This record gives sequence, C-alpha cells and structure tokens, in this order.
Amino acid sequence: MEGQILNSIEVSNVDYSYRKNHVLKNLNFTLPLGESIAILGANGCGKSTLLSILAGVRRCPGAAMMYGNSDLTKDKKLRSKLIGYVPQTDPLLPELSVRDNLLLWLKGPAKELDAALELPSVKMLNIESFIKKPVKALSGGMRKRVSLATALINDPQILIMDEPAAALDLCYKAEIRDYLAAFHESGRTLLLTTHDEEDLSIITLLCLIRDGQLHKSSRVVRGDELISVIKGERDVP
Repeated sequence: MEGQILNSIEVSNVDYSYRKNHVLKNLNFTLPLGESIAILGANGCGKSTLLSILAGVRRCPGAAMMYGNSDLTKDKKLRSKLIGYVPQTDPLLPELSVRDNLLLWLKGPAKELDAALELPSVKMLNIESFIKKPVKALSGGMRKRVSLATALINDPQILIMDEPAAALDLCYKAEIRDYLAAFHESGRTLLLTTHDEEDLSIITLLCLIRDGQLHKSSRVVRGDELISVIKGERDVP
C-alpha cells in the first residue's frame, strides 16, 4: 500500500464510556478523505474522545479503522504516517526550544528536520523566525503554530485538530483558520472539533454527535438552526 491514497476510512465498533457515562454508542461510519470535516455537539458529548480514538491516542477495544486492507488501530506505523493530531492542550515541553520539540515528534533521524521544515504545510507556519526560542517564551498564537508543526512535520494526509482556536484572540484565530484552509486546499483531509462558528467557513462536511451517535448533515448549518440541532430541538438536516 506504499504511496497509495484511498478515498475513505471505514470506522466501526467505536464504543466508549466514562464510568456510567456512555458517550459513544457503537459508532459505525465512513470517514471520507479529501474533505474538511467538523464534528460538533454539546459539551461532554464525546467529540474530543472520538478524535483521540481516531488519532490513536485513546484505546478503544474492539474498534476498527479500515484503510483498504489495513486496520489502523493495529497498524500503528501506517496510522502515524497518515494522521497528524493536535489536542486542545498543546503537547509541547515549555523548557525546550521549538526545534527540540519538533525533533521529539519527527519520525526519522534528526538530520531530516531541516528538510521537513521545508514542507509547504510546515513552511507556511513561519516558525523558523523563532525556532531557537524556548516554548515558554512564546505567545499563545506562536505556541499553536508550533503545535500544528509537530503534527505536520511528518507530512500526514489527515490532520485531526481539537478546538483549533481555543484561547486565542481574534487575529490568531483567523491566522490558524487560514493555515487549516490551506492544508485542506492542498488536497488533504481536515477533521476538527470547534465551538467557534467562524471555523465552519472552511468546512465542507458537518457531523454532529447527539445521544452517543454520529450524524452527518446534508449541509453546513449555521446560526440559530445550528444551535437548535445541537440542543436536539431539531433533526439533523
């Protein structure tokens, strides 16, 4: 399957509980590739949990993610090559420099970092101007760009991002949104959760989690209609 790019991942048997809180109830769905996808839902509905399962950060016994003939829950090497993941809380070590943080995430020898920094998706983040600085000296927007770089440094086809604009001011939110739009426009897949309606401007497919189930919407709803759908006052269109 080396070099082959398929058009979907078949996800099945995603079932997850926190003690008595059954947040994801035996989800089975097709994850289309090449789309820009938002997963929305009320707080605590399981959005972040689902993303962490798809990224391989959280174990979900019995779940499968079929990419052609490969199950990404078992083929960790292929999954790490295909998928880059940015959690809501950045994964950076504040005492280390930006460069050293990137080296921790690079899946290859250190000598390959300079070439990785020239990847279009990484270069657009413009982190080289502060690559020698310790992370603790960076602004929130800079840290978010470095977090993105840790996910993109291995040139993934799929970027999974949990709350990309969390805790950022309006300027940085717009900046991150532009980066994500450019990533998707390069022909790759973007999957995110968000509470910021402006992020829906770069979305091609909207999904909602309600009552433990994942529902695909026929269109990207906005405003009062979106709020009513999330609350369960209307059916998912």
